[in-house]
Amino acid sequence: MNTSETSRQQLKLSESKMTPFTIAVTSCALFRQERGDIEGVAFPFIKAINMVNQYTYGHMDQDMEVWFKIVLITTSDQEIDHGLKINQICRITAEKTLLDYLKDLKPVLYLSTDSHSVREAINAGHGAAVMSQTNYTELSGDKLRVAFDGDGVLFSDESERVFKERGLEAFIQNEVDLEGTVLNEGPLAEFAKALFFIQKRFSKCPVRTYIVTSRGTGSSGIRAIKTLREHGLGIDEAFFLCGTPKGPILKAIEPHIFFDDQQSHVDNALNVECGVVGAHVPFGVCNN
Repeated sequence: MNTSETSRQQLKLSESKMTPFTIAVTSCALFRQERGDIEGVAFPFIKAINMVNQYTYGHMDQDMEVWFKIVLITTSDQEIDHGLKINQICRITAEKTLLDYLKDLKPVLYLSTDSHSVREAINAGHGAAVMSQTNYTELSGDKLRVAFDGDGVLFSDESERVFKERGLEAFIQNEVDLEGTVLNEGPLAEFAKALFFIQKRFSKCPVRTYIVTSRGTGSSGIRAIKTLREHGLGIDEAFFLCGTPKGPILKAIEPHIFFDDQQSHVDNALNVECGVVGAHVPFGVCNN
């Protein structure tokens, strides 16, 4: 996937002018009801983003107020009682499409419960994911913990295509042959870079990132690590599971959000025994 030019420009601007990174979230993901008095599946993640903004307050350029600018996207004119720091409310009207609004906002991440709008956002070059409403356990607010899958999320789906089309043996050989070749960036690479950008500026940063991938520790794992380094994707901990279930690791990590391009892995994360908020990234060969 060719990364969104607008997101690239935002990261470059952030390096010079320190502009905030925008996260756009729909009211249907943030709240269970439009009037906004019942917490939705994205609520703990946005709450943790608020915590990062509060923790780092006073350590930005004079022209900046927050690291993350939270934009609530809604179709409702009702007052929203949220108890969160929302920096901007964007009310969708018939005058412009959602993609028009996203083009103006330039988010590094867009979250919604509507799969169609998320697919449109990804196709337009924005990092995006579908949230599934579920019960969740209130998580510790001392750190924002974000977990990513690799292929189809942080990386492109080029290796995953080999696996889908030619099988495991061909995939393994492909990774051996291309061990030194870096994978292209995936749809959430720019969001991961935004997290790393903030981490680099604090010795004790309240942000921790993880990669939880089905890749093994051989050539496929080596290629993944080289890709992370080449693209500046600073990940604190990496778990190479060799195809074993991701649930136990996710349960131990307790991320505020976990991104995966395979719905089955998201469903496993949402399982009551795991209790992790999973977000589906409908990108690549696994979602054709």
